[in-house]
Amino acid sequence: MQFLTFKAKVSTEAKYNYILKQKHNEDYHPSFDYWKDFREAIHQLPYNNGDLSVLDEAIDKVKPDKKVNYTRTVNNFKSFVENKNVKFFEVGKAKWNMEDKLLISASPDVGMIIDGEKYFVKIFPNVQQKSIRLNARAANSILTLLQETDTDFDKTTGTFAVLRVNSAKLFTANTIDKKADHLLKIDAKNFISVWEEV
Repeated sequence: MQFLTFKAKVSTEAKYNYILKQKHNEDYHPSFDYWKDFREAIHQLPYNNGDLSVLDEAIDKVKPDKKVNYTRTVNNFKSFVENKNVKFFEVGKAKWNMEDKLLISASPDVGMIIDGEKYFVKIFPNVQQKSIRLNARAANSILTLLQETDTDFDKTTGTFAVLRVNSAKLFTANTIDKKADHLLKIDAKNFISVWEEV
């Protein structure tokens, strides 16, 4: 998720500060993962017949200072789902490797059949911040990455998508073009460069 969040950062300074914080954190610890409980609830949906009450349970689990953001995000996700015919299914793992210099875990969070169309969905629950914005340009780069991943599932059976939960918007993948591929690799090289500099 580090690179994907880096992609959504608006300014060079925001990207630098994000990597600085990530690099100087010690190995992953759940306390650093703000949306861990939300994502774990999402992961349960293929196994519980899409019972959205698990999302409310996620709100109950988090500390008081997270409850406002969690409640808003859960309500937005519910609104997105309840306005459509949605079924959830399990998806596998996906990784993207750039020249053996950057290995990114980019597994979809959940499979969703939305109004009859099958999607492998990466979910961005972030509340709107000045430093981060998942707009169409950032989403397109992430979708290009997702399409180029090595997967342990048949990715030809559906379409990759990115769901921005707050101000709900589902961005869906198109055919990869050379420009999108080049821009993705430039972003990846920038990530490596900043990581090595800080």
